[in-house]
Amino acid sequence: MIRIRSSSRSLMTRMSRHQHPQVVNLLKCPYCGNETSFFEISDDVITTTHYVQNQDGSFTIENRSSQSLGDVKLFCGNCEEDLSSFHQRFSEMIF
Repeated sequence: MIRIRSSSRSLMTRMSRHQHPQVVNLLKCPYCGNETSFFEISDDVITTTHYVQNQDGSFTIENRSSQSLGDVKLFCGNCEEDLSSFHQRFSEMIF
């Protein structure tokens, strides 16, 4: 057993010779158990796309940005249940 201490709490990770460490803060759908696939839906989004015209007259995207002015909801990618109550934690774990 490996014990990792942080300033305010200790996290325990159990490992055996043939297992990967267990992640204690893994997001898991409470409805179907999905741990891998999630999606967001944003309301009132402004999308700005900048294009460059090529020599042959076609266009290539140079830059794309978006800004959500409304609610952002999180859903399970497997059963499509609303998981918005986990959205803050989800947002903090995007790297």
